[in-house]
Amino acid sequence: WSENFARLGIKFLRSPTMAHPDHFDMNALLAYAVANNREDELSKSCMAWEKLKSGFWKAQQLSHNYVKGVAVDLTRHENDESGDIGYTVTLADGTEITSSYVVLALGPIGAPIIPPKICNVPKGQLISWKRMQKDIQPHHVVGGGLTAVQSAQYCLRQGKKVYICSRRPLVERHFDIDTCWFDRRSANMHISDFYHKPESQRLADLREVRGGGSVPPMYMEDVRKWQAKGMLTLVHGAEPEFLRSTEDGKVWTSMGQETSAFDCIILACGIKPDCTANSFVKKIQEKYPVKQIGGFPNVSVDLEWSKNLLVVGALASLNVGPDSGNIMGARRAASIVANTLECKSWLRDEKGRGALSNPFTELFWDEEDSSSDSDSD
Repeated sequence: WSENFARLGIKFLRSPTMAHPDHFDMNALLAYAVANNREDELSKSCMAWEKLKSGFWKAQQLSHNYVKGVAVDLTRHENDESGDIGYTVTLADGTEITSSYVVLALGPIGAPIIPPKICNVPKGQLISWKRMQKDIQPHHVVGGGLTAVQSAQYCLRQGKKVYICSRRPLVERHFDIDTCWFDRRSANMHISDFYHKPESQRLADLREVRGGGSVPPMYMEDVRKWQAKGMLTLVHGAEPEFLRSTEDGKVWTSMGQETSAFDCIILACGIKPDCTANSFVKKIQEKYPVKQIGGFPNVSVDLEWSKNLLVVGALASLNVGPDSGNIMGARRAASIVANTLECKSWLRDEKGRGALSNPFTELFWDEEDSSSDSDSD
């Protein structure tokens, strides 16, 4: 998170202000910004419906002191007497952490998508956007979403000329998914429809709803400025093709009718979902296998991989929805996990009644009580 934000110079989170952990007040984040005179850290999203309010929350430098290490293995153990199940997580430094429950919140997992006609580009000249360096000159960025644009901006700020090559023109949109998925007036209907579809159709919906990526207006304005300066060229409708590599370290590619030489090609095409691309998850799958669909684990409706091992975030997309990797989906998944772990049990008394229920219900007679009393009379 920190490295990616620093590398790409990201200033705003691409989220509406209603995307936050507070389940009880949709406007809590907006109210916080107003109460603390931090409204200047919000960017207007100009949404078509007013209740979504304004748009992007400025990214702050957050402390990550809660990170304890890199998990490399997980082992399940069961108490023979009680039958309780727990887990031991092993970290890279050998530390072992034992817990009754484990929640996997690992973000998108998969292998980078590489267009087939540039697979033969020499190693070191075809790099992921996460491996960009400052000391190389003309760049060819392949991708059609926000990460491709942010990668291009990074190179442009270094004074380099950039080409962005995509299958289709850049789509200008505030959010990758339609607002109906987080509009509280329609979200429940969309989520319910998603849940009741077979897994294969859900997988197709995940791809269709996101639509191959998009770019917010605030970024498109910057794109147009760089285009006007002659530093940025957009090419769409043509698949890049590797032609040759020269002795001076240049990569020659064709993009439709245009042929150019670059120091390197930067991949920003997203990933093909594959949870086993993560070595930690791969070990879990080997020990406690579950059905894989399109690279996603097909967990239970309670988001359990196995007993007391739960999954949230992008890894739970098949059971949460197309916004699972975003804050709104993460909040919904957190609520499911909280119910599964019975974290809300404090809301009930010893008789199982809700804390907000009417405590005087026992004072009222039902029909059976009434009839029995009349019979005795």
